[in-house]
Amino acid sequence: MFLPIYQALSKEQKDINPEEFIEGFRVFDKDSNGFISAAELRHLLTALGERLREDEVDQLLAGMENGQGLVPYE
Repeated sequence: MFLPIYQALSKEQKDINPEEFIEGFRVFDKDSNGFISAAELRHLLTALGERLREDEVDQLLAGMENGQGLVPYE
């Protein structure tokens, strides 16, 4: 899951470490199962740091959310 987001960010910042990127997702993985809430991820991507637009988040998350509203990051 993290690959599209990682690729988009790494185009702008060459020093992004993929392991650190995954570790950042683990902070929000309440069940430690490799999934985070799609709603929470959407909020993070649109509200924190370099904010993405809703359409950008829609594109990143397209087809990634499972039937329980979770997105895999590992």
